[in-house]
Amino acid sequence: MIPRKLALRNFMCYRENVPTLNFDGLGIACLSGENGAGKSALLDALTWALWGEARLKSDDDLIAMGASEMEVDLTFALDHQDYRVIRKRSKGKKNGQSWLDFQVNNQGVWKTLTGATLRETQQIITGTLHMGYDTFANSAFLRQGRADEFTRKEPSKRKQVLADILGLDVYERLEGAAKERAKTFDGQLKVLEGQIAELERQAEKQSFYADEVARTETRVAEVEHELHQAQTRFDQANNQVQALEQMRPQRDELRNRIERIRRERDELLIQVEKLRTAVNENKKVVARRDEILAGVAALDAARAEAERFDTLRTSYQALEERQRSQQDTIDRAKTQVLAEIQIAQAKLDDMRRRAVRRPQLEAQIGQLKQQIGGLSNLQDELGKVRTRRSALRDQQQQASEWQLKRKDLDFQIKLKHDSLVGTREELKRKVDDYARRLKPLERLHTDLERARARQQQLENDAGRLDELRTGEHASVERAGELRAACETIKLRGEEINRKLALLSSDDAHACPLCGSELGHDGVQHIEAEYDRERLDLRAQFSVRNGEAKQIEASLISVRKEIGVLETAGGELAKLAGQIARFEADLAAADDLRRVQAEDQLTLEDVQMQLVKGDYEHGVRAELVRIDATISAIGDPAALARQMDVLENQIGRLEKQIEGQNATRAEVVSLSKKIDEIDEEQPARDEQEVQVHDLQTTLELNDFARESRVALARVEQEIAALGYTVELHRAAREQSRALAGWDEEYRRLERAEQRLADDEAALARDETTLQRRDEERDTAVIQLNTLEEQLRALGPAIHQRDDARVQVENHRRALSVAQKDLGEKQGHLQRAENAAAELFSHRQKNKEITHRKGLFDELSVAFGKKGVQALLIETAVPEIQEEANRVLGRMTDNQMHLTFETQGATKKGDVTETLDIKIADALGTRDYDAYSGGESFRVDFAIRIALAKLLARRAGARLETLAIDEGFGSQDAKGRERLVEAITSVQGDFKQILVVTHIQELKDLFPVQIEITKKPEGSVWAIG
Repeated sequence: MIPRKLALRNFMCYRENVPTLNFDGLGIACLSGENGAGKSALLDALTWALWGEARLKSDDDLIAMGASEMEVDLTFALDHQDYRVIRKRSKGKKNGQSWLDFQVNNQGVWKTLTGATLRETQQIITGTLHMGYDTFANSAFLRQGRADEFTRKEPSKRKQVLADILGLDVYERLEGAAKERAKTFDGQLKVLEGQIAELERQAEKQSFYADEVARTETRVAEVEHELHQAQTRFDQANNQVQALEQMRPQRDELRNRIERIRRERDELLIQVEKLRTAVNENKKVVARRDEILAGVAALDAARAEAERFDTLRTSYQALEERQRSQQDTIDRAKTQVLAEIQIAQAKLDDMRRRAVRRPQLEAQIGQLKQQIGGLSNLQDELGKVRTRRSALRDQQQQASEWQLKRKDLDFQIKLKHDSLVGTREELKRKVDDYARRLKPLERLHTDLERARARQQQLENDAGRLDELRTGEHASVERAGELRAACETIKLRGEEINRKLALLSSDDAHACPLCGSELGHDGVQHIEAEYDRERLDLRAQFSVRNGEAKQIEASLISVRKEIGVLETAGGELAKLAGQIARFEADLAAADDLRRVQAEDQLTLEDVQMQLVKGDYEHGVRAELVRIDATISAIGDPAALARQMDVLENQIGRLEKQIEGQNATRAEVVSLSKKIDEIDEEQPARDEQEVQVHDLQTTLELNDFARESRVALARVEQEIAALGYTVELHRAAREQSRALAGWDEEYRRLERAEQRLADDEAALARDETTLQRRDEERDTAVIQLNTLEEQLRALGPAIHQRDDARVQVENHRRALSVAQKDLGEKQGHLQRAENAAAELFSHRQKNKEITHRKGLFDELSVAFGKKGVQALLIETAVPEIQEEANRVLGRMTDNQMHLTFETQGATKKGDVTETLDIKIADALGTRDYDAYSGGESFRVDFAIRIALAKLLARRAGARLETLAIDEGFGSQDAKGRERLVEAITSVQGDFKQILVVTHIQELKDLFPVQIEITKKPEGSVWAIG
């Protein structure tokens, strides 16, 4: 993966409108700037865009202060193909919102690869890169303060660190999973053993249950025959009842018919009465015919008068509208004249005000001319002051040049001082580190003796653990046997209870199984036998159940003790390694004290140089000479004060000249205003005449003459029309008062139309009423005949019910026999199934035993002494070879490192370790014996080697390397060699980004990306 373009918005210290950073053609570039400017934030932007991961754990903490959202847009190349990732984040009241888009460049067009969800899109990006964040952070990204994470660990712990870097913890999880699976299979085996014992017991009863089934099937056949005979008798009685019950619908139909005829007759009586009333009412209305016709004639005359006034109202309204229109025209004309008078008067008043200001303007001009005459000629004085300023500036420049030379010398002294301080601090750190590392070693002898005593105790506990496991296995088997026996006893008890229930049924003197006569004594004898057997079963169940509970209770304490001993037993191997480390640490403590003494002497020498200032003697002499020259030229501060005085004097003169010019311009402006007032006099006289004419027109009403004539003509036409609202209203009231005669006339018409129809309907209903009476009498005779026949239905139903009782009794007997048969068949089926399942359970037992063995082997293979140790042994030579290649470039092949994976204790035993031995011109020494600068080169070489190994094992191409480390521990030569080493691996990495704030180191790189932090946010510039 090679970054090509990076655009940020509101990401950490970067704000809005940050220009896009183009990485194309950079090769090796240095990210430089002050601490906190935002160098590391650019690398965080790369990782956050690709994986949503950065130094800060919360995405909301990455959003710039005061902003509510952020965005990172990254374009990168991979296998000659361009990709683009756009990731956004906005704050919210609860959880906020994230957005991710992934695109690929297809012939110049961006095509989306985004998945349905953010998680799916992230998986697509990770799959494309063949690298997750952790792999990138441990390979392509040398994070600040992490280069020596591997080398600074104790030799005995480096293998674990290497295992963590290589991601071998997955094998530890696999080891744990294999142990859990083996433990699960062990539990399944114990369950299977109990199930197999129970299946064997059930399969033994197969022949007994077969005989019981045959005997019960014979009894079922006998009961079925008796049920068939009883069913025949019931069917005959039921047929007779059904024949009689078929007459019931006929009887009910006759009853309903008689009731329906009665309701219809009552309704006809009501209808006849209504018709007789209607005929009488209609005859009364027809008798008033002449009176109604006279009222209708009066109503028509009133309506005609109202309609005439309705016609005149339209003409009257049209004339009124014309009257209002002419009046509106007159009113608008008057308003227009008033507006013209107001505008003309305002214009005249404005002209008069300007004329009044003329004497005031003349007075102002006179005062300004006096001010101009009172000012002296300032230009000559300004020229003299500027000449003095130029001479002083030359003198000041000479002093500044000597001052710069002095600063350079001060800087050289400061560099030497800082170098000595850095050396002193590094030595202090090392001495303090030695003291810190030696302090815990003081109690090593005590810890060693305590560990050996604990080791002896754990070895004794191992024997006790074997005894407990043997006892646990025997107890589990015994408890399984007891629980199986208890289950058998419960089944036998349930079977006895069912048989006793059958004996307590209605037919108490017959055997519930075979139906043979038992008699009262026989039943009591069987019940007594069953009670004795049930008491015996309860006693057996109580004994076995109690014993099983005691065993299970003891198993709880035994297993608890086993768990404690197993946990302690896991400590034994760890304790052996700890004892070996204690012995190795005691041997290393003496070497560490010797190195501490040497570094303490060097530290005291450096402190003495700093206290006395005993360094850079030639530079200090040159500094004295420059101070004398600066004193002869003049103190720069005094020259600066003189320059300030001249600058202030020049500024004052320039302001006075500017004020003089402004006064002259004001005199010209006022003169122009006086000329404008004189030119405005004729227009002012004309405006006064216009105002007088408009006021005269308003007073005489000399406007809208045509509209006034038209208004008078319309008023005459209204008077001639003869229409008033009052007359119109009176005609309408007369018409409304006579409106009731319309309804009377309509009643007369309805009465004349309905009278003949109602008389004919009355005759028809009276005839129908007579016919309904005849139908009712015939239906009553038929109903009496059916009631006589249905009196035989009761005895027939009683006979049928007796037959039904016999059928139900035989059915219950059949159900009991069939249930007993089903139970015996169920017992037989369970015995047959048990025989069939017994074989499969035995096969399954063998299969689980085999699989448990496999997982036992896998737990050993995935352990630290299995594949993990093999992978570390394979990786160490690769890391060593690559690290020596890089280290040789940085040291002109003067240094070479070797990894030792095993060491020897004082007793001569072999122990696992990972020592780093470094060979140089002085010989071979441990890593801890080297200075900060030398150890940093080793750290860097090993870190590069680890990066390449991780990338290669992840299946990814490591094309970009980001180095975010401090290089302050390197001297000038070491820095140059470090840059040469970085440059030398350029063939392995197509792009290398180095973060530093050291000016000398920055200048050694061909391209610098300078980061500057401003109040409005950080920005970058490529140089």
